[in-house]
Amino acid sequence: MVQSDEELMIRVREDNDTKAFEVLVQRHKKSLLNFVCRFMGDRELAEDISQEVFLRLWTSAGTYLPIAKFSTFLYTIAKNLCLNALARSKSLPKMQSLSEIIPGKDADKDSQSQADPADPDGSPETKLINIEIESKIKEAVCKLSPEHRLVFILTEYHGLSYQDVASIVQCPVGTVASRKNAAVRSLRRYLAPLRE
Repeated sequence: MVQSDEELMIRVREDNDTKAFEVLVQRHKKSLLNFVCRFMGDRELAEDISQEVFLRLWTSAGTYLPIAKFSTFLYTIAKNLCLNALARSKSLPKMQSLSEIIPGKDADKDSQSQADPADPDGSPETKLINIEIESKIKEAVCKLSPEHRLVFILTEYHGLSYQDVASIVQCPVGTVASRKNAAVRSLRRYLAPLRE
């Protein structure tokens, strides 16, 4: 029988169960790395932060209470480490292509084909255009303030609800909605030249 993340984390908390912890790492390592890569814009740094997230997860297992989703607990740790890293660097994330950050098409469940649906063969011209568009979108997301970027990535790329994001960023749901709207407005402004 497949155990939920919450059940596995209780085993880690109660028994220091390394097997349960390994299952959690395997289940979440790709999506966690994907989140940190998108937020920080640097694969090497994201790998370091992701490892630190799992280390913190292990060491803070004793404080885990299954009152919220396990993913909320995990992303809260990740968010704090990302914001700390940004505060230390005091600079915007450096840009890398998505293929540099997360190799392979199946890096995350939200990966989408770069080919145009109207062009099933994905002509070289279409692929180049899509790569350029993807690069501009990533650049625009990295221009968002950390608060807006965090909300946008968690809702759009990871499909979390406003309620889950509110738990992670520790603010009211209305604030999450406001930050998401502000992020979308900023992105529209940054990406306006692409429409022309």
